[in-house]
Amino acid sequence: MNCDELHAQVTPFLDGELIDEARLEMESHLARCEKCRALVEVERHNLLVVREAFKNATPKAPEALRARVFQNLRNDDAHHRHVRWGKFAALAAGVTVTMVAANIEYKGYQRRLYEQDAALRHARQFPLEIEQSPENIERWFGGKLDYRVTLPHFPNTKAAGARLLQVRDKPAAYIRYDEPKKMGLFIYGDDNDVDVDATPAVGTSHGYNVVSWREGDVVYQLVTDLDERDIQELVHPTAPAIAAPATLPASQIPQVQPASLQR
Repeated sequence: MNCDELHAQVTPFLDGELIDEARLEMESHLARCEKCRALVEVERHNLLVVREAFKNATPKAPEALRARVFQNLRNDDAHHRHVRWGKFAALAAGVTVTMVAANIEYKGYQRRLYEQDAALRHARQFPLEIEQSPENIERWFGGKLDYRVTLPHFPNTKAAGARLLQVRDKPAAYIRYDEPKKMGLFIYGDDNDVDVDATPAVGTSHGYNVVSWREGDVVYQLVTDLDERDIQELVHPTAPAIAAPATLPASQIPQVQPASLQR
């Protein structure tokens, strides 16, 4: 295992998701590479900080308060019992709303983690495993992943090649384009773990724009240094200007078609 291969496996390693053989290769490399050890320690620290922050921010059910309310209910008459129960129900509803809001915020945070990881992996410019036409690239991925890889049609672009990578813990197809600028497309399977829907959304990470959208159980993330106007021309050349960089209109969803059907 070299340094680049280790960098691609840091997150699964820290999450304890590597099988024994891969984990032993990581540990062996770390034992002899000071630079990689430092990188892993930084990532470990960042992960602990993030987890602790979300742990502290997550509302906990007020068990002591609930026990005290129930005790008072048993000691009060029917009228007071009704009044106090109403207050407790309102409190429980408030806790539920807070927890739902926290869950929505957490899913948004998860999406940003995937955007960050995709941007970092694209920036590393891993060597390509295949450099052929889009049709051959689609066929090359056949059987290597649990879903069918279909390349979206982007006008005035040309796929330079592809390889297998990961986005965090998810095996992904990676397709690199060299025109009009270098950009990378990650395609990976997802059962709604990532907060991405059919409407393309634009995020930013490490100096790149990351456009994310979903087709069923497959997520597409396009990493590029094109600005918002150029992204729009790439995604939908005839659409009006993007009103806000955060989300593209639903009418601008890329039409994902097998390259073999493109003309």
